[in-house]
Formats: sequence, structure tokens, C-alpha cells
Amino acid sequence: MQRSRENFEKMENNMKRRLRVCVATCNRADYSKLAPIMFGIKANPDLFELEVVVLGSHLIDDYGNTFRMIEQDEFDIGSKLHTIVRGEDEAAMVESVGLALVKLPDVLHRLNPDVLVVHGDRFDAMALATAAALMNIRILHLEGGEVSGTIDDSIRHAISKLAHYHACCTRMAERHLIAMCEDHSRILLAGCPSYDKLLAAHKRDDYADIIKAWLGDDVKEQEYIVALQHPVTTDIKNSIKIYELMLDALISFNKKTLILFPNIDAGSKEMVRVMRKKGIEQHPNFQAVKHVPFDQFIQLVSHAGCMIGNSSCGVREAGAFGTPVINLGTRQTGRETGENVLHVRDADTQNKIYHALELQFGKRYPCSKIYGDGNAVPRILKFLQTINLEEPLQKTFCFPPVKECISQDIDHILETQSALAVDLGGTNLRVAIVSMKGKILKKYTQANPKTYEERIKLILQMCNEAFNDAVRLNCRILGVGEKSAALKT
Repeated sequence: MQRSRENFEKMENNMKRRLRVCVATCNRADYSKLAPIMFGIKANPDLFELEVVVLGSHLIDDYGNTFRMIEQDEFDIGSKLHTIVRGEDEAAMVESVGLALVKLPDVLHRLNPDVLVVHGDRFDAMALATAAALMNIRILHLEGGEVSGTIDDSIRHAISKLAHYHACCTRMAERHLIAMCEDHSRILLAGCPSYDKLLAAHKRDDYADIIKAWLGDDVKEQEYIVALQHPVTTDIKNSIKIYELMLDALISFNKKTLILFPNIDAGSKEMVRVMRKKGIEQHPNFQAVKHVPFDQFIQLVSHAGCMIGNSSCGVREAGAFGTPVINLGTRQTGRETGENVLHVRDADTQNKIYHALELQFGKRYPCSKIYGDGNAVPRILKFLQTINLEEPLQKTFCFPPVKECISQDIDHILETQSALAVDLGGTNLRVAIVSMKGKILKKYTQANPKTYEERIKLILQMCNEAFNDAVRLNCRILGVGEKSAALKT
């Protein structure tokens, strides 16, 4: 009775206590997905306590010092961690993960969150999930289960394996997580959180002013291109070649273009070098920028003549506006896309990309809501409230049932693997089940019939009886042989 009362009081106190949620953001892209959740948590102070950790490219000047937009949104940043090792190659990415793993334990220990919210498939997010899992902190992973055809897949699925809870965007992603043996009861089909903001805000009246601010007074709606291309870390050389061909095609196409700098992945330094070699930053048709605030970026993509590159924004957010998209290369292979996306996976010539621009520029497509309906945040907040901190932290996997294997030793094999020995001569017919050790397990004897047909019929009957008995004797008959020395005894 006393124990039941204590358990009830513990559950009651857990329900009354605010859930301490730590949201960690690494770059401008993941903040666009995390910010709506952060606003939702902040709007419910009776239910949640919000902690914000900023790391990765947010804190790098070359990438716009995008942590400032978090401060402009009036979030208190609990910790800023400089975790990026400069170099923009594969080794620098690995070193950045290592540096993050060195710095994160102190921060997570100090904040002591009940749940850490991690987004996507970045190497920074991998460090966050690894540190939290090893420190016994529950993890909610956003946008797991998706497929994009690069090293991001491996990182994304690894984070899903470390995470205790999942908020995915599409039905297909949900199925992938279930197929990965994640507990279905801990998977929420929420939709993409950024859709909550973009579906509500993309029809702003001041969109023309935003276009003018970024592209010039003479640029009108659907008369410009948005370009955003990132390196593919598993094929850096080819992704740089595609980037160069894209720039050549855009120069030839002769339309105003807002081009964003690539992300911080390995290969980005070479891509920026190509951009500067071609004089893109000084070209009259181009506006090269490091960062655009998400609410303004929504307007620019929504009203563009088309979007080109390999950013996930092209296959995700742009579909919600019906903006035509040209997806170059393999970076988004496997993503679910709407009819607004024209794939140029083998982008090996300038003419091929130029032709795609001719086909797509100025078109409009039906709006697609593959990735969300604008109600992801309420679902995620409700999902967070269901987390029971009294449940065991150890996550379990829902493996499909498999046939139980019995380990064996050599004696067991020699005794159970057998053969049928048949003796056709003499006055009697003899059949025996003989083990690999040479031991007769069972013997059958019948008088030898006079005719050949009767003899064959009787042998088959005796062999059939032996096969049936072998099952009961736990023997596996591997073959049939004529005569045996054992049968003559």
C-alpha cells in the first residue's frame, strides 16, 4: 500500500513538473525547422522550460554569424559552442565532431535537460546525439527516416538509432523508421515544422519590397532565380564540376539570380573558389549572399521564376508554393518530391542545365504538401507532454520474429546427420538409417519379392517409412546409398 502511494505521488509530481527541453541548433537550415518548435515551447511556460544551445556554423563569420537571428527572435542562448575546425574537407568534419564531443558534456551536464531535440542529418547533430545518448539524456530526433542518397543518410539513420523518440515528416519516413525496428509508439508523424511558418507567412503583402531589397528595384515577381548548391561529401570532385556548369548555365541564361553560399561541408571552399574565379560576386546579374533570414527567404523562393541547385529546400519547401525547381546531381536522390521538381541527376553539360532552365523558368505548379500541413508544432508539443520520465531510459528495438537457432557441437552433427543404406541382395531387402558415425539408428527388413516391379515398390515403401521415422528420431537424411557393411551384421 505504501509503495503504491509512493509511485502515485512520483507520477503526480512528474506531471506537475515542467519538462526541461534543450533545443540544439547547428546552422541556418536546421534553425528554420527548430524555431517554430522553440516558439511553441516558449509560449507554454507552464508546461516546458526551454534551453537553447548554439554551435556549428552559426558562430562563423564567413557563414553570416547566424546566431544573431536567434537572438533577434528573443531566445536566450544558454551556451555557444565553437565546434567547427576550419578546413572544409573530410578531416575537418571529423575533427569538428571530435571537438563538439569534447565540449558538449560540460554543457549538457550543466543544463541537465529531460529531452534534447536534435534535427536532421548534419555531422554536428551526430555529435549532439552521441553525447546525449552516452549521458543518458532522452533524445527527440526530427526528420528521421528520410532518404537523400548521400553520406547524410548514414548520419541521419545513425542519429535515429541513438534517439528515443522520433517526429518525422512523411508517411514514407514513418515506414522507414518502423522498418529500422524503431518502436512505433515512439514515432510521431508530425510533418515538417517549417511548414507551420511558411504556409502561414508566404502570402505577405510586402513580398515585392523583399524582392527589391535583395535583387534590385527593377526585378519583379517570377523574373529571377534562386540558386543554392552544396557539396556532396561522397563525390566532391563531381559536385564541384556540377557547380561550375550550373554557374556557366546561369550566366548564359541571363536572368537576375540570388545565389547563396554553400554550407560548410567538405568541398565548400573549392566551390566558393569557383564562384570567385568566375566573378559571380561582381557580376551584374548575380547577388551572392551568405544568409537570408528564413521569413524573407520564404518570400524569395515563393515568388521566384525557379529555384536551382541541390538544397533540400528545393524538394521540400518550394513544393508548398508550386515554385519550379531544377534539382542537380545526386544529393537529394531518394527524397519524396512533387511534380514541380525537374531532376538533372547526370548534370554533365552546361547545355543540359540550360535546357532545364528553359523548361522550368516562369512555370507554376500545383502546391504540394508532401512534407506537412502546417500543424506540426502542436503535434510535437503534445507528443513531448506524453514522455514519461519514469519509464526506463534504455530504448528497445522491435525486431521481427526470427527462427530460433540451436547451437550445435560436432558430436551432435555426426549423430543427427544420416544416410539411408539399402541392401538389394539375398533373400531379404534391408534398409537402415545410418548416422555419420556409422551407427545404425533404425533397421528395416522385408522378404525379397520375386518380381522386379514388386521389389522396387517395396523398397520405396521401406524408404518412405524410414524418412518418417527419421523426423521422430531428430535425424536429417542427407542421401541414399546402396549396401552397407553394417547391414550385413
